[in-house]
Parts: sequence; C-alpha cells; structure tokens
Amino acid sequence: MGFKKISAWLVFTLIFTPCINADAIRISQIDSVNLLLNQEVKLYLSVTDNRGDAIENLEKNNFRILESTNGKNYIDSKGITRFQVGTNYETGVNFLLLIDNSESMYWTMEGKKTNNSSLRRITHAKKAIAAFLKSVRNPNDKVGLAAYNSNYRLFSEPVKGTAHIEQLLQDIERPTGTAIYSEIYGGLTLAVDEFQTLKGRKAIIILSDGVNNPAYRHSKEINPQFGQKYVPFQKSLEELQREGISLYVINFGPKNEKKDRNLIKIARSSGGVTFNAHNRIELQQIYMKIMDQILKEYVINYRATMNPAEKKYVRVKYQNKNVKQSTSRAYFSSPLFGTPFSTVNIIIFIAFFIACLLLWLISKLKFEKQHARPTIEVMQPGPGNPSTQILTLDGEQTIIGSAPESHMTIAGIPEIEEHHATIIYDEAKDQYQLVGETKMIVNNQIVTTKILESGDLINLNGMTIVFDEGSEKE
Repeated sequence: MGFKKISAWLVFTLIFTPCINADAIRISQIDSVNLLLNQEVKLYLSVTDNRGDAIENLEKNNFRILESTNGKNYIDSKGITRFQVGTNYETGVNFLLLIDNSESMYWTMEGKKTNNSSLRRITHAKKAIAAFLKSVRNPNDKVGLAAYNSNYRLFSEPVKGTAHIEQLLQDIERPTGTAIYSEIYGGLTLAVDEFQTLKGRKAIIILSDGVNNPAYRHSKEINPQFGQKYVPFQKSLEELQREGISLYVINFGPKNEKKDRNLIKIARSSGGVTFNAHNRIELQQIYMKIMDQILKEYVINYRATMNPAEKKYVRVKYQNKNVKQSTSRAYFSSPLFGTPFSTVNIIIFIAFFIACLLLWLISKLKFEKQHARPTIEVMQPGPGNPSTQILTLDGEQTIIGSAPESHMTIAGIPEIEEHHATIIYDEAKDQYQLVGETKMIVNNQIVTTKILESGDLINLNGMTIVFDEGSEKE
C-alpha cells in the first residue's frame, strides 16, 4: 500500500470512527402528568450503541437536563429528582402490535403473487410475532393486537397474558374488494385510542410492507371509518405525541422496495425507531430488539423550570467517557405554566385543584338514559344556535357543522366549519365514533377522534353536546 493510500485510510479512520462507534440517545417518552402537582416531568431515555443494543450501567451523573420555551435558548432544569434503572420491568410496558394486512402482505418476499401460503409475507409475520409473544413473560406487560388495510380492526386492546393474542393472530384474514389498500396514517390515528385508559410506558410496533395508499385514490369514496378522503400523517403524529406513545416502525420486504418516508418521520418524532427486515429471522430479531431497548431504558424525573409556555422543549445531554451526545423533544405544558405570573397565591392553587377535581368527577358520570335510541342533545348552546336540541342517530354518519345540509346545523359560531364533526356508526363493533376535521374537546380533553360512550360531553367552540347511546342497548 502506497504512502498516499495509507494517509487517506488514516484520515478516513480518524474522521469516521467516532461516528461509527458513537452512542445514540433519544427521549422515547415524556410524561408530564405530574407537572401541576409537583412540578415534575418524567423522561424515558433509550441509550444504544451502533448496533442498536442498549447500553447498561449508566448513572445519574451521565445525564444533564435542560429546558427551553422556544427550542433555541436552553437553561438548566432545577435538578434530577429521581433516577431509575429497570423500572419498565417493574411497572410493565403497554404494547400494541399493529400489522399491515393489505393485499401485498399475501405476496412473496420478492413481491410476487403466490397460492403457497407458506411463502407469503403475512405468514412470516405471524410466525415472528408468535415468537415475540412467547418471549413476553413479565406478568405486568400488556399486549394488544390490531391490523390495518383500508380499514382499522382491533382484535384485542392491550391485556396481560399473550396466549389469547397468539390465537387471535389466526383471525387475520386476506382482505377483499376496496379493503386491499393501505391506510397507514388512519390506522395509526385510531390505534392511539386503545391507550386512553393506560398509564406508564406505551409503545406501538407497526409492521408495514409498503407506503400509505388510501382507498379513496382508487374508489373515490370517503372512508366511513375515518370520515374523510385520507388521513394526513401529521394527524397521527400529533395524536401519538399528545398521548405520549412511541412508534416503532418495521419495514418488511426486499431491500429495493419503496418505504413510507412519512412513517419514518413519525417514528423519529414520537421517540421511536425505524428498522428494516428482509426475512422472517430478521423480523423476529427486530421485535426482540425493540423489547430489549424499552426494558433497558433509563427513567429520569426532573424539576421543570417555571418559565411560562404552552409548549416546552427538553434537552438531554449525555456523556460517557469520551462520548458526548444530546437529544431534544417537545412536550405540552399545562395552562397554568403557559401564562406569565410572578407569584401565585395558595388559594388559587386550591381553587384550581378543586375545579379540576369537579371536572374530573363530572366527566366520569354516566348520565341516566332518557331516550330509547342513540342521541346527541345540546345541553348548553353557548354562542351557537343549533337547528335542533335533540338529534337521533339513525344513519351510518351524522354530520355536525354550519352547512345547511348538516344533520345538526350550528349557526352563530364563526369557528364552526361546514362539516365540523362527524359521528360514525360501526355496525360490526356496535359503537359510535366522533371524528373531527379539527381539534375538539371531549370530557375536557383535546381530541380529533373518540369512541363515544354514554355521558360523553362534546364541546364545540363553547356549545356543549352530550352523547346518549340509548336504553335499547342495555
């Protein structure tokens, strides 16, 4: 080897070796539920090497926490109040396995149609997932199962024990008609709802073998499950971030097959990771690696700064020997921390706490059913003028908006759009789902979609509507 070649090789080694061997850190989940009570925020941190294996035996002094109100100017937080290792073992992890069940999943790994079921991608996927389920032995872990194509279907919400989930894998059947396409973002948005009552570490593992391919492109019909032509990827990302759910993406197929770029963005922005699997063995190994990364996360509680902002940014600086890395993510602060103030009287805190408690109690109350059929009833019109006070939900879709042709027309509120919200009836599940083009407030929580239950309070820009599923359902 000549002198020039040796010099070039040395330069390459000096420049790129630190990058190849560098540790990677990411904030996989932010929990700000205790921000109001004790000014604390909880971070779930994943630290991995260049192979994606979790780095263990780190300590509190390996991390430094900073905050910002604009994502640019960061200041030190008021200190780490708690540092935990292995807490995800103790409390358990909530998983939802979301599987692509579009037509291409019934082709071979090379993308060819086949009648041999053993060669199909879906068969490889089921075997890999079954192996993953057998590895889940922590009694505190919960696993759910769902599939998507042109529609979203939940087979089981996250539950303890995996034997039942393994049996449900066999209920995933080949789609027909317009169901053969792939509504990735719509399926993700609905999958978030399965975590509404769960606390702690939450993760969705989605298996995809292609790109988002809405049925509307082919049929020109609005998907009744989503209530719109197609669901933008920003909507699913926002729902994941607001609920504190990490998305782990597994692209399954040959190396040259097209992958959904937005799905990769969603994973990164929600605290997850994207993997590529080209056969069943790789797929099985990736499921195991995701589990290992989550179980070996570091959990840090820190005291948040008092600088007012509705949305805050947190940065974690990591140092281990000669390795220095940092990562940042945003989280939503509470309204109390979103307005400027110099001093807060203790009476305000007490009054605020009592108000929150009363609102929580009201949201949990189930109103006595007064109607035989499912209805929505205007309890408080606010600034609006609804076309009817009580509306019976007879059709598959009930539109609420300012348009004259809406089933419930609302006048007097400029912010109400023509088709502001749609209530969709799912006959298979015998349930009603509220879907909005923009954000709505249901039971004092901001949502864009919600499976409705009797007593749910829907706030549309100051007008309060209550949903009643009807006495005939009892």
